[in-house]
Amino acid sequence: MRLIKLFVLAAVACAVAAGCSSSTSSRPAAAPAAAAATTTVPTTAAPATSGPTTSAATPTTSAPAAGARTTGFASLGAATASGLTVSLARGSQGIFLIGPNGHSLYVFDSDHGTSSACTAGCAPTWPGLAASGTVTTGPLVNKAQVGTANGQVPNQVTYYGHLLYYFAGDTAPGQTNGIGIPGWHLLGPVGNVMLPRG
Repeated sequence: MRLIKLFVLAAVACAVAAGCSSSTSSRPAAAPAAAAATTTVPTTAAPATSGPTTSAATPTTSAPAAGARTTGFASLGAATASGLTVSLARGSQGIFLIGPNGHSLYVFDSDHGTSSACTAGCAPTWPGLAASGTVTTGPLVNKAQVGTANGQVPNQVTYYGHLLYYFAGDTAPGQTNGIGIPGWHLLGPVGNVMLPRG
């Protein structure tokens, strides 16, 4: 009876994880084992019996492959001036972009692509980061997503299509004093707009 329950449980796991039909003869023998390696199957306790008991191994999921983009984020430290156009730093708000002077970089909700909505009276408080030559990037910045556009200023640096700005109220590397101002946000490592942390 226990063997039948295990067979039924394995068949259900195969059907859910691998999308197989009731006929398992058309599947290669390795397919259910591969599916079981990455699928967690809920189990219920079997009623107590007087016979010997066995336990099924709990399937596990594998960690991201070595060298995946997420593995290096743990090595990021506090913001410092690096001279690189765009780098990443770790602070109380998480991991965010910084400019060559180590100051935090922001994006503006009201921008439309690479057309800046921060002009005239807004520009002195939120100056755009302009590239004065070849754009350089720090570790873990997606170089393919860094560019320039004629936004608020010529050659304004962009990341994932967002124009990048400094906040005049940040006077030292890593400060994030602009996060409480409506419409302005830090930008994360994958182009994610970051909401302020409590």
